[in-house]
Amino acid sequence: MKKFLTLFLFLLVGTNSVAFAGNAVSPDAVDFARTVTQTIADMGDNSDVGNRSSGSPAEKQAAAFIEQTMKDIGLQNVTVDPFTVDNWTFNRARVYYTDADGEQQFFPLGGFATNLTCDMQEVSVVYVGRGTAEEYEGLDVEGKVVLFDIDQAEDWWVEIPAYEAHLHGALCSLVCNVSGYAYYDADTIGSQDYCGPDDVPAFALSQNSAAILRRLAEENGGEAKVILDVDSVVTHDGQSQNIWGEIPGATDEVIYFFAHYDGYYHSFFDDASGVGTMLSIARELVNSGYTPDKTIRFVAHGAEEWGHADTEYDWSAGAYAEITQTHPEWADTGFVVLNIDGMYPVQGHTAFAAAATYEVEDFAAMIGTPVYADGSYGFEAKSPTTCWTEDFGYVRAGVPAIVASHAEPESIYHGPAYHSTMDNVILGVDEAAWAKTIELFRQYALSLDSLAARPMNFSNRFQVMSEIYEGSADIDSYLQAAAALDGKIAALNSDYASALENNDVEAAASLREEGLALDAATQPLFKDIVAATTAFDWEDNTVFPFEQTNVNIEALEAAIAALREGNVITALEDCLTSVDYNWYAYSFSRETYDYMLDKMFNKAVGTWGEDMIRFDGENLWTLMHGLMEKTEDDDFAAEISELEAALARQQENRTALDEQMTGDIAQFTERILSVVEG
Repeated sequence: MKKFLTLFLFLLVGTNSVAFAGNAVSPDAVDFARTVTQTIADMGDNSDVGNRSSGSPAEKQAAAFIEQTMKDIGLQNVTVDPFTVDNWTFNRARVYYTDADGEQQFFPLGGFATNLTCDMQEVSVVYVGRGTAEEYEGLDVEGKVVLFDIDQAEDWWVEIPAYEAHLHGALCSLVCNVSGYAYYDADTIGSQDYCGPDDVPAFALSQNSAAILRRLAEENGGEAKVILDVDSVVTHDGQSQNIWGEIPGATDEVIYFFAHYDGYYHSFFDDASGVGTMLSIARELVNSGYTPDKTIRFVAHGAEEWGHADTEYDWSAGAYAEITQTHPEWADTGFVVLNIDGMYPVQGHTAFAAAATYEVEDFAAMIGTPVYADGSYGFEAKSPTTCWTEDFGYVRAGVPAIVASHAEPESIYHGPAYHSTMDNVILGVDEAAWAKTIELFRQYALSLDSLAARPMNFSNRFQVMSEIYEGSADIDSYLQAAAALDGKIAALNSDYASALENNDVEAAASLREEGLALDAATQPLFKDIVAATTAFDWEDNTVFPFEQTNVNIEALEAAIAALREGNVITALEDCLTSVDYNWYAYSFSRETYDYMLDKMFNKAVGTWGEDMIRFDGENLWTLMHGLMEKTEDDDFAAEISELEAALARQQENRTALDEQMTGDIAQFTERILSVVEG
C-alpha cells in the first residue's frame, strides 16, 4: 500500500488540496437534493397519508430508486444488502361516520406498527381520557374501540395505554396527540414508534377527528357508533435492504455518510431530505473529479423508524443489521460517521447543530462554525449523540459520529410536525438553509479526508464525567494521559497538513502511515471506552452508568424522609415516580407494568439496546398502590422498611459501578500511555 499511497498523495497535493477551498455548493445542488427528496416522499403505501415502512412495497420502491440514482450520479460498487427484519405495511385506515345532515363522511387514521384488518366493520368508540388504569373503572370496552389523549413528550409512549386497553378487551386504540408531538394544527395526525406487541393494535387521529368521536359519543350515551376500515399488516422475519455506493479511496479507512429512506407519513424532511442531501453531496464530489484518500461511502438504511416488534428498541434496525451482521468488518476501518438525519430545511427554523460523539465534538465545532460565520443561521456543536439516530450502533462498534441536529430554540418542526402528516413539503422549504447543510457536511467529509488520523479528543468524555462523578476512579491520571494522546493526534495532523502544503510527498506518506497505525490502535480503545461509559436511563437517554443509580438513591432517600413526616403524596408523586420505571407503576395496572418492565430487558436481546440498562429495575408497583390507599395519619413503617431495602440495593449497585469504573479507567490510562509511547 505504501507505494500506491505515495503516488496518491502526490496527486492529492497537486490537485485536490485546494479543489474546494472557499467554494459554495453548485447552483443546482439544492435542486437535485429537492428532486430526490420529493420523489421519495411521494412514495407511500397508504393513499391517504403515505407511509414507507420496513419491508413494505413503498420502502422497496424507494430503495430501487436510490440504487439507480447512486449509479446514475457515478458512485462505484453500488450494492443492495438485504437483512432480516420485521415488516409493516400500512395499506389503509379510515373511520366512517354520519354527520348532522345524515351524510356519510370519513376521516383518515395514521398508523402504528401493529396488526389489524377490519373491512367496513361497525364498532363502538369509548373515550377513556388519558388511557390510565383508573379510566376504565365502570366501563365495558370489550370488543370496542377506545379513544385516548396523549402527550408523548411528557407522559408515556403509545404502547403503554394501548396495552392497558388490550387487557380490558378493546379491539384497538385510537390515539390523539394533544401536545408533545404532532400539534402543528388540529388536523395534524402523528405517530411515534410503537415499542410493543403487534397484536395490540393502535391508530392515530387528529384533534379534530377525536372531537368528532367525542361529540358522537356524548350524543349516543357514551359510545360513538362508526365504521372502521383498516388494513395494517405486520409480518415477522421479513426483509428490508440497505443501499450503498462509494467513491473509492487510496486506503482502507472509510468516511461514512448516512441517511434513512423509510418514514412515517410522507416524511419529506425525516429523512427523505437526508437522502437528498447525502446524494447531492455525492454528486458534487463525483462531478468535481475528487479522488479521496479515504473511501467515502454513502449508505441509505431501511427500517430506521421501526423494524422489530415487541421491544423497547425497535428502531435503527437497518443500521444495526449492517454493522453487526452484514458488514461487521466496517467497524475496523470506519473513520467517522456523518449522519444526515436532522438539520431539516424547514422554513422558519434558524438554529442548527451538529451533535457529535464526545471525542469528535471539537472537530465538529472547528469545521462547522466557519460555515455559519455569516450569521444567517445559528450553529453549535454539542455532545453526546443519542440513541435516537441510527449512528448509535456504529458508535457502539467503535466508529465516532457527527449527526445533523437542531439547537435551541426548539425547531418548529420537531414538536409540531415530526412523524406527522405535516412532515410534507407544504410545511415550507428553506433552500438557503438546505445549501448550508450540503456545504457543512461536504466540508466535514473533505476535512476528514485531509487528516492523517481521526481527530479524536480522548479527554472530553471524562472531563464531562468528572464534573458529576462521585467515586474513587482516578480520573485526573486518565486526563493527564489522554491529554498526551490528544496532543499526539493533533501534532500528527498538523505535521501532515504542513507536508501537504509544502508538497513534501515523502513526509506526507510517512505521516499518513503513522496515522493509519494510530487509528488502528485507538479504534478498539474508543469502542471499549464507549462500552464502559455509556448506559441508558429508563427513558432511553444516554447517560453515564452511575447517573440513574444516583437518581434512585436521591429519590429513595427523599421518599423515606417524606414518609417519616407523613407526606405520602410527596413520597409518591415527587419521589418514587423518579425511581427507574415507576412513573408507569403509578398510572397503570400491574399486568401492564410487568409487561413493560419485562420488555426493557428480555425483549431487548438482539437489539442495539441490549444491556444498556445496567440493573434490574426497582419494582415498586405494590408499594406505591398501597400508599395510594393511605393518608398522612396512617403508619408507614412497613413501606419505609421496604424502601430502605431498595435503598441498600441501590447503594450496592453504586459501589459495584464505582469498582468497575475504577478498574476501567485505570486500564484505559495504561492503554493510552501505551499508544502515546508506542
